[in-house]
Amino acid sequence: MEFNKLHMLMLCIALIINQGCTMVKITISEKRNPIPQQVTIGENSKIKTWGAIKVNKSHFFPSSFQIKVDDVLIYIDPVGLVNAEYADYILITHAHPDHFSFEDIKSLLKDETTIICSKGVSKKLLDFKNEIQVVKPNHQIELEGLSIETTFAYNTKSVFLWIKAHPRSKDNVGYVLTLKNGLKIYHAGDTDYITELEDLNDIDVALVPIGGDNLTMNEEEAAKIVNKIRPKVTIPMHYEIKNVEELNRFETLVNKRTNVIKLN
Repeated sequence: MEFNKLHMLMLCIALIINQGCTMVKITISEKRNPIPQQVTIGENSKIKTWGAIKVNKSHFFPSSFQIKVDDVLIYIDPVGLVNAEYADYILITHAHPDHFSFEDIKSLLKDETTIICSKGVSKKLLDFKNEIQVVKPNHQIELEGLSIETTFAYNTKSVFLWIKAHPRSKDNVGYVLTLKNGLKIYHAGDTDYITELEDLNDIDVALVPIGGDNLTMNEEEAAKIVNKIRPKVTIPMHYEIKNVEELNRFETLVNKRTNVIKLN
């Protein structure tokens, strides 16, 4: 009987993790800066964030960004947006609710919007009439004014027994975007430090998770990959905003040739 109870508990945890954490509630954090934060990253190019969301009771800086180059608008993992402009391209790394928001995606759509996503996300968008391109790691696509290369994004560490929050078998992705002005931006998605990322090169801006907890890289692992690929700029993401020490430690560990920009 005790074994059966344990078996059922393990099964429930596995289902929650692998089916997109359906018990997770996402809202806009009351600790959010009311002014969206924006930084210029190159000629006519800016990265913007709407700031903190609330994941259940945790105030959390997400992996959600708008990238604007000239008049082209690209969103990666849009969650918790307010009064956002319509998208030309929407990129989704995977289906967990702090990265995938049906409502936010719907609010960004115009007829010409193209969605690029992993297979797990595409299954949730079957009713959408927009063009949807499904990608796997090591996939390349060319779009008007935008070149996209997908990277691996998975966990090597388990959150419970053998269960990984982002198993390799899910084919979740990160993205390397080459904008029409030549700027290269790497968005890691949710991943641990994995050897497949060591060959990234000529990255101008790296958006990397630092939160740890066997869900992503922690600040030490994130600094390690940043120091390996040597971007000009790195922006930390995917961390609880109360954890100021890990944010500052990340900045300390990153090689001084890379500029750390904190957009919380």
